[in-house]
Amino acid sequence: MPGPHYAISEAFIVLAAIWCAARLSRSAYWLAALGIAVFGFAAAIGVYRFGSNQIAELASFHKYFSQIGGSIAMAFVSAQLLLEEPLVNRVRFGKWVVLLAVFVSAVLALAVPPFTTPLFISWLFAAIITAALIPASSVIRRVSLAAIVSIFLINLLLIRQSPHLDPDISWHLFHVLVAIWLLGMIYVFGYRGSDEEFAH
Repeated sequence: MPGPHYAISEAFIVLAAIWCAARLSRSAYWLAALGIAVFGFAAAIGVYRFGSNQIAELASFHKYFSQIGGSIAMAFVSAQLLLEEPLVNRVRFGKWVVLLAVFVSAVLALAVPPFTTPLFISWLFAAIITAALIPASSVIRRVSLAAIVSIFLINLLLIRQSPHLDPDISWHLFHVLVAIWLLGMIYVFGYRGSDEEFAH
């Protein structure tokens, strides 16, 4: 069973989420800020769960909120990238289609919890593709933007509950990489926006 020390790496996510949500909200990336805040709140539940040693008592609630909240949070972050994409803006009702997709996805996640994983992965892939489409000075820069968003996918596939790692190390590393991903999204949205917005 996970021990109280899990609260330490969960706290990294909370701190990263607070900072990132504040930065994104100042640049009017409200959906992304909200999504990252949800990630942070899920981690905050983990900090309280492990820090207060209510590990078994809060296990179901923590898992439930992390899965459903994480799916909705990824939809918000991905939707924000899509809403900034010129291709979406050139299509009539493009923005409304994206927002409707977020609403439908959130309803599905709440109503049918088993859908949370495929919904999360679908939105994550949408974010990766959209990041790769961000206008950049070189192909390498575009690849780097997509690679930053892909950290979460790599984290899920290779780190979380890895059979090759000790369970404690696997979860701590997973938490740390989630925090790094959150910080990386600041760079992605910074590149999506103007240099001046993120210069200070």
